[in-house]
Amino acid sequence: MTMAKIYFAAAMRGDRSNLADNRKVVKGLKERGYEILTEWVVDNILDIEKGATPEEVFERDVEKLDECDVLVADVSYPSLGVGFEIAYTLLKGKPVIAFCREDRLEKTSALIRGIKWSNFKLIVYRDVRELLEVLGNEIKKIVDLSC
Repeated sequence: MTMAKIYFAAAMRGDRSNLADNRKVVKGLKERGYEILTEWVVDNILDIEKGATPEEVFERDVEKLDECDVLVADVSYPSLGVGFEIAYTLLKGKPVIAFCREDRLEKTSALIRGIKWSNFKLIVYRDVRELLEVLGNEIKKIVDLSC
């Protein structure tokens, strides 16, 4: 069985209040055998702070979006980059699974919440363990469909 390559997306330059949850999600997905193409998203020091140019970030991220099997995106806090990544991936016809903390749902973009395309799923969660279970099931469905 092929394990999915996951592009993990979350706010980086803006509000990183969900960083602890995001680290648990990345760890949980890796423990389930999935390859995370974008582990730097949960680093303390951002790639821009390490000297990467915006052009380098764009080229690397688009390359990883093209390589991934599924995009998993935290939409609990607004991020222009995550919005771009979601749109790019959806328009490429690839699956996107977005997740949002229940207490943040009403503050999440109505545009994102309103997506009803077949390759998009929004998961609302309270607890990271519960989220990981649902995420794992959704990713498994995607992997099973592509085999």
